[in-house]
Amino acid sequence: MSQKRKITGLNIYPVKSLGGLSVSSAVLTKKGLQYDRKWMLLDAGGRFMTQRTFPRMALISLQIGSGKLHFTHRPTEKTAAVDILENYGENFVTKIWRDTCTVQKVGAPIDTWLSEVLQTECTLVFFPDESMRTKTRKNPGEERTASLADEYPILLLNELSFADVNTRTEEDLSIDRFRGNIIFAGEKNYEEDTFNGIRLAEIDCPTVETCGRCPLINVNQTTAEKGREPLQTLTNYRRNLQSGEVKFGLGIDCKVPEGTAPVINVGDFFTIY
Repeated sequence: MSQKRKITGLNIYPVKSLGGLSVSSAVLTKKGLQYDRKWMLLDAGGRFMTQRTFPRMALISLQIGSGKLHFTHRPTEKTAAVDILENYGENFVTKIWRDTCTVQKVGAPIDTWLSEVLQTECTLVFFPDESMRTKTRKNPGEERTASLADEYPILLLNELSFADVNTRTEEDLSIDRFRGNIIFAGEKNYEEDTFNGIRLAEIDCPTVETCGRCPLINVNQTTAEKGREPLQTLTNYRRNLQSGEVKFGLGIDCKVPEGTAPVINVGDFFTIY
């Protein structure tokens, strides 16, 4: 088996649980791909919002251009934009699951727009570069830096593993259900389960764990309809007997040295170790 694999897709999700966007190249940072999960929404009670509870979040598409983050609510074609800044103002502390993190409010105009299209009160917040969120819970003694993603800097998906899922379900699924950052052409399905890590653009990206999946993958990213697949099918053959989690995709760390900004591209190869 060859130790090299080709990158066939790159995706970033600037706002946690809103629509993603495909890119041809991306900058690697220690928190993951540049702009990935740099913003998120808080509900009226200050809790972070995801498609698990608010599937309508899938109906908002994002684009980056001219120094702005552009929002489009597809059903109404309403649009909005915010400047991409390094600092939006005063810091405050919030939580993602059990982790605390320091964020900043982006501003009232975008909050009003988002609250209107999502039909619920919400606030857009930003995770500045200087704010650190480290993850140690599942790997005692091994800290890793994370963005506002649930667990890992980068989620790696194998095209062949996804194709196998699609042969087992009654629905014709799209790979965007799994919200992966790096899509690669594998040599066999689920081979990623055995990777100790990958070397990408001369950067070591060690494996954290195979990704435990939740009902969010049951949300159709085009229609926001919530069903039972693919989680129901995956439960039949991808459940970890020890943790009870349904596993699909590989969470990896990103050991980018300070002061560097390596770039990866669709069509590049990475090395397995």
